[in-house]
Amino acid sequence: MSKELLISLILGTFLLGCVLLGLVQTSLLSSPFFLLFGFAIILGQIVMAHLAFNQYKNLSVQTTKESTKNEEGREERGSDGFDD
Repeated sequence: MSKELLISLILGTFLLGCVLLGLVQTSLLSSPFFLLFGFAIILGQIVMAHLAFNQYKNLSVQTTKESTKNEEGREERGSDGFDD
């Protein structure tokens, strides 16, 4: 599991906890620290989810290219003719 995905899941858990805490204790919603903390969690979640998705997308495209090369019967070799 990539570190971006792991951080995104942790931030998502914190976000869910903040939402539930805000529903239970409505007096926290007037606190600027709580609102700023929630806003920072939301921004972090968006950024880390974006990075995790890009990493997954690049990995899946790379795997697709490798499987296409293998299906065509080409082998990857160096220019000197020896396998690395």
